[in-house]
Amino acid sequence: MQLEKKYYTVQDEETLKLLHQHILDSEVIAVDTETSGLNPRKDKVVGWSVSGDEGVGFYLPTLVWNFQEDRLEVQTIMGESTEVISKNLLKLLKGKKLVFHNASFDCQFIKNYYGVNLIEDIWVDTGLLVHTVYEEGAFGFGNPFGLKSIAIMNQKELGLDVEKAANEEQIELKESIKKNGGSTTKALYEIYKADLDILSKYASADTDLTLRICNLYLKKLKEEGLEKFFFEDEVMPIYREVTVPMEAYGVDLDMDLLNKIHDEILEDQKKNKEIVMKSLLDISDVKSWVMDTAFREYPPSHKGNWAQRLIDRYSLPLPKSEKTGKYSLTQKNVETLEDSEVKEFLLTGNIELLDELEVARISMAMWKESNDGDYINIQSKKHLGEIVFKYMGIKPKVSGANTKSGRAKFDMAMVEELAKEYPWAENLRIYNKLLKIKSTYVDRFRDRNEDGRYYFYFKQNGTVSGRYGSDAQQLPKPLEEGEDAPIIMKYVNIVRAFLVAGKNRKVIDADYESLEPHCFAAVTGDKKLQEIFNNGWDFYSYVAIQTEGLEGVSADKKADNYLKKLDPVKRNKAKAYSLGVAYGMEAYALKMTLGVDQKTAEELIKGYLDGFPQLKEWRENSRLQVKAHGYIKNYVGRVRHIPKVQKTYMKFQDRMLDWRFRKELEVTYGRDQVLKAYRDYRNGLNNCLNFQLQSLAAAVVNRAALVINRKAKELGIDAVVQAQVHDQLIINVAEKDAEMFAPIVQEIMENTTKLPGVTLKAPPEIANNWKEGH
Repeated sequence: MQLEKKYYTVQDEETLKLLHQHILDSEVIAVDTETSGLNPRKDKVVGWSVSGDEGVGFYLPTLVWNFQEDRLEVQTIMGESTEVISKNLLKLLKGKKLVFHNASFDCQFIKNYYGVNLIEDIWVDTGLLVHTVYEEGAFGFGNPFGLKSIAIMNQKELGLDVEKAANEEQIELKESIKKNGGSTTKALYEIYKADLDILSKYASADTDLTLRICNLYLKKLKEEGLEKFFFEDEVMPIYREVTVPMEAYGVDLDMDLLNKIHDEILEDQKKNKEIVMKSLLDISDVKSWVMDTAFREYPPSHKGNWAQRLIDRYSLPLPKSEKTGKYSLTQKNVETLEDSEVKEFLLTGNIELLDELEVARISMAMWKESNDGDYINIQSKKHLGEIVFKYMGIKPKVSGANTKSGRAKFDMAMVEELAKEYPWAENLRIYNKLLKIKSTYVDRFRDRNEDGRYYFYFKQNGTVSGRYGSDAQQLPKPLEEGEDAPIIMKYVNIVRAFLVAGKNRKVIDADYESLEPHCFAAVTGDKKLQEIFNNGWDFYSYVAIQTEGLEGVSADKKADNYLKKLDPVKRNKAKAYSLGVAYGMEAYALKMTLGVDQKTAEELIKGYLDGFPQLKEWRENSRLQVKAHGYIKNYVGRVRHIPKVQKTYMKFQDRMLDWRFRKELEVTYGRDQVLKAYRDYRNGLNNCLNFQLQSLAAAVVNRAALVINRKAKELGIDAVVQAQVHDQLIINVAEKDAEMFAPIVQEIMENTTKLPGVTLKAPPEIANNWKEGH
């Protein structure tokens, strides 16, 4: 039976008393804010809502839009500001079990705007709760962990027609905002301009829905035996004590360096562009493309813009229209001109009357102007594709380099291939990389900093494995000598120097050495793999030696016959399969990766699995488990649900992997359905392997960050985990405490999560910026 909804707008003494009592009576209470924007440091809270019982919601407006004066106005109840009332009521939430959807957003706003810190009182974030028991989220929706997406996915269990209600709410809300002159675009959504009764109902519905989802998924959490993992071991402690603080803390930027690099990269872009343009225009085939394109886009004509340009070129004395500012090309006006080939052309349109060179100059000038002053747009895949494939006659060497329509595809892979042979393509490759570095790093930090500080986001449910989804993860990996052109190395390697510790502060930068391979060795239980790390050998060299049966070489980094010294190509080849095979890579994928034949790829995989027998056993056992149960659990308790594997296996067993059997199934089910089922099955069998390693690596880093923050508080040290970048933790610390705290950080990172058979290593560096320590 559907509960009656009781939603209240708190505007008078009676509803205020009801809200006050509701907070006092509720142990578990959902909280949400409505704000004037998305920046918790600059924007305002226009109101907040709570729900302590399903079907009940209260919305207290603190700022309401004054339509006459076009501004937000503070509300009062019994002569007292609702902002003051809010501060007092929000303090009553301290000690309660608070439920949020995206708690970091709401808690940062409440702390910054009202001065009430509710972060330590976050009990459940429903986005994280759903992720823990159903890590795919509302698959097929724009935001798989959005409140409405989750609610629609579960509307039958919730007993609500959420999809219908959500659509109606959105339409009603947007219509109200637009009616009142507000914007409803994604970039600027002025929710506070909606009519108060509509906004209040929308806000109360959200907190009610948040509470309902929490109650529903707490049952699922208990059924799966994940309560301890969620509440004590990992999810919520890390969210409260690491994730939210990282998002709120931000990082100082070296603005002088940032602006200097901005100017330098612009100049280097310009130089490379000029080289590319000049090199291309020196090629006869390219000149032909320019000419043909110019004539195609701007064909000679005795009418329109082309004729206008012709008249300008010869300075013909024709009158101009006052209205359009263009020459009047009536026959009467043209006949007044002195006799010439141009006059005759304007009268007849016979192009043969004009000088070919003059015709070309006009069409090319018009083409160049329309193309931002260049004959070729070197960022246009269409332009370059036509030049390279049609005019220069170059065939794509990259596998799969075709569009869906079958045409040759010009992309970065093609540029990389061409760069090996053509100097202009190498400069184009560099130009494209410079553009990407500038837009992704330089411009982002320059455009989005707040008074010289940048705030990264950290989505704890951003990946299936529990690794953060974060713009901090997009920071480029430093390049070593020879890995790319010197100019690219310069800019890639300077990016982390933009991020600085701050005045009188340092960063402790600690990065786990080969974390996923360590997890790989521990989880599989393979003694030979564990031996690599316990002896300090090079992982890729040892794998190559075991897999390919190499003799006379060593994985010992100090040995004279160290494989990386003697045959770096062999070692690099091993990189392609060292983790890939553990993650389920099959021969076909390895063949495509290495560019070898099928038989060689099969022999490499066989050699690998024979060389590490316990790895082979782990792979088989993991797949048996997911086939039998439809899920896999990692070493510390995180679960990955893969029900499609179990369903397919129960019906067809492993025959789904046999292409002959799939051909038979196509008769009954159709090709597309069979292909999808096969891919889901194959991917699921691989996912059950890579999930165990990636999710364990994530847990190792996350749990270490949690203990580091707790230790800093315990010792009274001014230090906080500022960011996580893959397997690296950045701890911002007062300069005076850095030397003392660094070894503590190392001990925590290496020993918080003990892995069987291996010892983790995370040596710390004390630095002034993120580049020095990495």
